Amino acid sequence: MGRINCEDPMNFLIISQKCQFNSNYTLNNLTGHGRFDIICRSILASTRELQSDKGSSIFCYLKGGEEKGWLKIDPSFVEEIDDEISIAAKIKNNWSKIATKGNLINLFGQLPKPITLLSEYGDPPTSFTGTIVLGAQNDLSQNDKITLEIEEEISLGSKSLLASHAIIYVRQLNLKM
Repeated sequence: MGRINCEDPMNFLIISQKCQFNSNYTLNNLTGHGRFDIICRSILASTRELQSDKGSSIFCYLKGGEEKGWLKIDPSFVEEIDDEISIAAKIKNNWSKIATKGNLINLFGQLPKPITLLSEYGDPPTSFTGTIVLGAQNDLSQNDKITLEIEEEISLGSKSLLASHAIIYVRQLNLKM
């Protein structure tokens, strides 16, 4: 079922149906920008060092406004002292370097394969490789699943988790495998 290759760095893709693809947000109202706070917490959850794991890259696909696109954040973007507000400020200041305008098909070509969906309805994970996909506020649409050519669905259990908690849980499981 699952693939084993824990030496490769982990990659995440979080898809937000509500978050807008622009840097026109205020740092004191991240929730008002389509819940940009969820994106910032997910970035922290994926990129911060965790035990012997030096951090994972995360793609954040934002499709809540007129324009669509993604942010690509590597572990080096985050410092130990960062919180969601400082991450939002760094994103705002570095928008032109880390943001790419485009659709999900454009992003698909850049994602490490295979693509695995994190879902309450999948099988228990046996390993993690490629890119782990999850929704920020909602499950992925059927069109998004088809575009991403999801190869496998894995589950962390039947209860819904916050995206940032699911990312940390997956990283901890990966360390144990």
